[in-house]
Amino acid sequence: MSEIISPDNTELLSCILMDVKNRSYIDVVRDVQQQLSSSPDQIEVPIQHHFAPGVYMRQMDAAAGTLVVSKMHRTEHMNILLKGSLTVATENGIELLKAPCVLKSMPGTKRIGYFHEDSSWITIHPTSDTDLEKIEQQVIVPDDEIDQFLASLPNRLKEIE
Repeated sequence: MSEIISPDNTELLSCILMDVKNRSYIDVVRDVQQQLSSSPDQIEVPIQHHFAPGVYMRQMDAAAGTLVVSKMHRTEHMNILLKGSLTVATENGIELLKAPCVLKSMPGTKRIGYFHEDSSWITIHPTSDTDLEKIEQQVIVPDDEIDQFLASLPNRLKEIE
């Protein structure tokens, strides 16, 4: 059973990112993702899909104590932390987010998040499609294409300094 850390403690993600000075952030994320995918303690995180004309919203409801590695997106888009709190690590550092919170994601962002409370996170994408497979092809960078995608981004910060 995982111990839930206090909402103002970023120690967990600091430990995850400890060796990032010697490696790229994306390599650290890959290691965390590999560890999570091979863990027998994986849980299902409920996802709801919402559509309106020209808009797709993906809502993830994560329980307190959940550690998540996000998918990498091709596009600039908005996110809403509707309820709860989490410590999030990105290539730009570690931050504590508390609901309500609106933030913008840039192309190539891939996060590690630790949810301190039961939380709802919404990702918003502009699209007229309602076919989830087509939307995923439009907005998600497959894991085996991440290096190529990051290399194609101008002025992309690839490592934490």
